[in-house]
Amino acid sequence: MSDGKVTCSHCLLEFNKNTAITEENEEGETLYFCCHGCHGVYHILQDEGFASFYSRRTDWEPGPPETINVTEDLFKGDLKKVDDFYEITFVLTGIRCASCIWLVENYLKNKKGIKYIRVNYATHKAKVRFNSDEISLNEIINGLNSIGYSPLPDSDSSATDLALQEKKDYFYRFSVGAFFTMQIMLFSVALYAGYFQGISANLRKIFEWLSFALATPVVFYSGFPFMINSIKAFKNKVLNMDTLVFLGSFSAYVYSVIAIFFHKQTYFDTSSMIITLILLGRYIETGAKVKAGNAVARLRSLQPTQIKLVSYDDNNESEISLTNIDMVKPGDFFEIDKGEIIPADANIVSGETEIDESMLTGESKPVSKAKGQMIYAGTLNLNGKIVAQIVSVKDETRLSKIATAVEEAQNKKAPIQNIADKIVAYFVPTIISLSALTFIVWYHLSDKFIEPFLNAISVMVIACPCALGLATPLAILIATGKLTKIGAVVKNGDTIEILSKAKQFFFDKTGTITEGKLKVSEIRSFYNDKETLMKYAASLEFHSNHLISKAIVSDFTENFLNVNDFKEIPGEGVIGIIENKSVLAGNKKLIEKNNIHFTEKEQKEYDELILSGLTVVIVAIDNRIEGFIGLSDNLRENAYEILKNLQNLGIDIIILTGDNNKSANVILNKLNLKNINLYSEISPFEKNAIIKEAKKNNIVAMVGDGINDAPALTEADVGFAIGKGTDIAVESSDIVLLRDDLNVILSALKVSKYSLKIIKQNLFWAFSYNIVTVPLAMAGKIHPVTSAVLMSISSLFVVFNSLRINGIK
Repeated sequence: MSDGKVTCSHCLLEFNKNTAITEENEEGETLYFCCHGCHGVYHILQDEGFASFYSRRTDWEPGPPETINVTEDLFKGDLKKVDDFYEITFVLTGIRCASCIWLVENYLKNKKGIKYIRVNYATHKAKVRFNSDEISLNEIINGLNSIGYSPLPDSDSSATDLALQEKKDYFYRFSVGAFFTMQIMLFSVALYAGYFQGISANLRKIFEWLSFALATPVVFYSGFPFMINSIKAFKNKVLNMDTLVFLGSFSAYVYSVIAIFFHKQTYFDTSSMIITLILLGRYIETGAKVKAGNAVARLRSLQPTQIKLVSYDDNNESEISLTNIDMVKPGDFFEIDKGEIIPADANIVSGETEIDESMLTGESKPVSKAKGQMIYAGTLNLNGKIVAQIVSVKDETRLSKIATAVEEAQNKKAPIQNIADKIVAYFVPTIISLSALTFIVWYHLSDKFIEPFLNAISVMVIACPCALGLATPLAILIATGKLTKIGAVVKNGDTIEILSKAKQFFFDKTGTITEGKLKVSEIRSFYNDKETLMKYAASLEFHSNHLISKAIVSDFTENFLNVNDFKEIPGEGVIGIIENKSVLAGNKKLIEKNNIHFTEKEQKEYDELILSGLTVVIVAIDNRIEGFIGLSDNLRENAYEILKNLQNLGIDIIILTGDNNKSANVILNKLNLKNINLYSEISPFEKNAIIKEAKKNNIVAMVGDGINDAPALTEADVGFAIGKGTDIAVESSDIVLLRDDLNVILSALKVSKYSLKIIKQNLFWAFSYNIVTVPLAMAGKIHPVTSAVLMSISSLFVVFNSLRINGIK
């Protein structure tokens, strides 16, 4: 313990001791817990005999358990009947180390009715088989939740399943291709060496037939997607990259088979290498598709599946029943207690409270709600019991519409297609035509079949798309690796090309331009010193769960004073008795209700703080105002530099926020930058609409961290998510910043611009090579062995040129 800091006995998180939940164990040792979740999990593990879990941890990442409100209704569609038992697969949140796997498996094994349990550490998926007569699905879910591992459905949509299957398919085909191609290369080296230095006919035949046997599964199994897509393309009278890959590989394969019988040089290595290299790129690309459904799944999981329905009899007496959300409709009444997540969009009919709407608006300040005001599904009721009437439920709620907006944006293609794909549309039919022309001309001149056929195939071989296929994916692969090293994870290769051309950057304000959390930034005391004012205020606020209260308590590291008769008034503040003095801490409404009046000086200073954009807590003792505590969401230290540097690169900067115009302009003034546009008091849908409109004229990037940013992040051509932001923002983005540092954005932009330059150089070389060598092959001037050497040199040039990306500082 140091500087008022302690470590949580469960999650190892270091935090302010004044916010701790404390108790003593049997040995008299004081235990500290950062939250009720850690406190509860610790005692469950002790009571169940799993205390050894704490000695097993070696690579645990500090942090409290994640809690997600789920019920068995969310999983019933995933239940499978296996013999006499039921089987289900969960995705578990909160898995941090190998000891977590041990705990989950042993915890469930001890439950009656569990017949089988296995947790995959790589995927965090748990497969459970159970006897429904002895244990229910709900008991399994609640048990996992109780020890800090919340289960989520294994998949949210068939689209996600298809993408995952596609990725697996590419992996299997690439694995087969890579294995056999490596063997072929060994024989090819011997055959190429034998061409120049001599090799016995029998040994040559053995190597050629072995190469044929090894290349056949590569061409017909690994290359099957290219083959089938090429056939479909021919039927639809279109040509694409798959056509080029198939023709280049298959022509080299056919040529090599014929060459065996005519004692010519074979090129089975070429046919196999083409397919294997292209499959590697395809496998990497499909990884992004697997993530596509996750954002929507997590968004929808935030909306509770059960609701406390309130029904009234003829005497207007109420009865509360726990009901599935599917059973209610607009007009029904429901009750929400303190600390519960709201299950539907509704109007409050009785009660007062404060709602944490940060998951929708991105703003950290709670919103006071009373009769007649709207509340929204997925938001958190901080204090006070309320009854509300449903306006929208399920797919019609604001939360659901945000999820739909994300889903629709994910299904749209990037506005810029790969440069190679554009040229391939002309390149493929041109090479096919030139190959056919070569055969016709040579057949007319020689009146033979074999030589014209071999010359025509040589055109296809020398125009093989090895260099062309490597030009973009290899550069993208190296660029993504480089970006990962500097702290930016790129989820889709096309993002690098698109980012390099971005002309406008949109920034969410809260959590991006600012730090995203309230902090005490100014204290003004009129009659006592500031330390005394903070001691009274923090001692009182300690008994509240309000976000403002937590900010004040977190700033205070001394011992608290005893508080009696504590009372919290939603939307106003807190009241209590400290040292026989009546103490109030809250807003102006609370002060006025208690007939406490400002002096002229106090009013002037209060107005100054409000005009400066601070949230002001007024502290009064025995009906006299003692002072003010000003809280603010501070500007990031490097916000000015990142925005200024982007402007220097010719980038237009736009700031988006749901905050009020006054607070937003305070932040804008602190930035002290010219030519920055600001949109304030806008909803997530309006952010999305602004991005959509901007895309009509420019390539745009969006930087955000909250759920409210998810539609805009997905709608933008490139979405940046702050890595410490919400999971939804991270999954909806194209680039995730692993470090909470906006300077990584500048680095990513520089790498993307340089990478596009490298890609253009690669493509120029690949096509220049074909422009020079194809005519020579048509004229019969280039020997097939020389063609293979030139092709290898072409590919090596692309490889070494792409590796220059790693040299960017």
